[in-house]
Amino acid sequence: MLSKEKKIEITEKVISSETFKNAPTSMAILRYLVQAEIENRPLKESVIDLEFFGGQADTEKSNPRVRVNIYNLRKKLAHYYTSEGAEDEWQIIIDKGQYGIRFAEIGKKPAPKSLPRIKSFLPYILLIFVLIAFGILQRSAPVPKLWKAFFENKQTTHLYIGDAFGYGGKTISGLSGWTRDFSINSLDEYYKLLEQQPELRTLTSPTDYNYATRMAENATHALSRFFTGWDKDFEIKYATRASFSDIKKGNTIYVGRLKDQKDFTYLFNEANKYFKISDNEVLFAGHPQIPDTVFYTNSSNTETDFALVSRIPRPNNTEQFFFFSNHDIGVIATVEYFTNPEDLKEFTRRHLKEGVYFTALFKAKGKERISLSLEKILVVPFD
Repeated sequence: MLSKEKKIEITEKVISSETFKNAPTSMAILRYLVQAEIENRPLKESVIDLEFFGGQADTEKSNPRVRVNIYNLRKKLAHYYTSEGAEDEWQIIIDKGQYGIRFAEIGKKPAPKSLPRIKSFLPYILLIFVLIAFGILQRSAPVPKLWKAFFENKQTTHLYIGDAFGYGGKTISGLSGWTRDFSINSLDEYYKLLEQQPELRTLTSPTDYNYATRMAENATHALSRFFTGWDKDFEIKYATRASFSDIKKGNTIYVGRLKDQKDFTYLFNEANKYFKISDNEVLFAGHPQIPDTVFYTNSSNTETDFALVSRIPRPNNTEQFFFFSNHDIGVIATVEYFTNPEDLKEFTRRHLKEGVYFTALFKAKGKERISLSLEKILVVPFD
């Protein structure tokens, strides 16, 4: 059995590696998880959100930041143990679906178990064969046309989650906390604020906290399930932590609000000839056949939502897929639609002929963030 000192030694070796060099959040979470393991404290999502991220104990909203950061940490550990840590005697493992860590000695096999009676396990064996056959059939099916380039261009795909940027320090109530200012949506804008209001330098500071709504959780789940069907993967990042230099590397999927994510609305506006996002409006103008229209997307009614979806080409053989809406239901409904093979086939047949690039406006209706209907308002393909 490993001593506390040995566990800390193993952890610090991992943290000091090149893999973790520029990942302060992953370092901090790993130390937190190891300490919880040492103290034999059970962990679950709400506990980590409260203790590590400073979440509210009385909130009923689900925040995907725990899952996103644990997912990223698991991937960093896997990368470390296939590179720098390939010869390590012990590994730190976070099993899928779990939040706690465990230490595994490499090469040490579990004690043999008695052979179970085959007859009692026959239904489970048959189920395994059925699942394997289903997986083989799914992977042998043709990749949907709209996603084909994402799977075949050899570029890494990044999923950017439209989160809310905030900073720590004194709030307007005079107490310490986390401030969400809708005019400040990145570290660059935060530092510009300090230049304009230098008195805030001693009262506030940047934080590692990120806030995302339910749309991020649902979209990540739907996209993960879809990509796994073709044995593909993607990296998850927060939009407020992304720069243009990050975005131009590899394929991009964005899920988030129409407002506040200026880098992604800029990319959308640059790539679209007829559509423009302007605050809470989507402007459509200049099309030779369709009349000019203004769509007002802001609404206090969270059961009805406008969603803007755009499949956009990028330089250097990279691709982009954008899913915008101001409430959760729009992104949730359109991501579900564009990760359903049958819906993809029908959409391509009806609207796209030979191409794959388009912009479409949808109206989604739902209840309690469950999609009930999705109406296509306008679909405009382009080369």
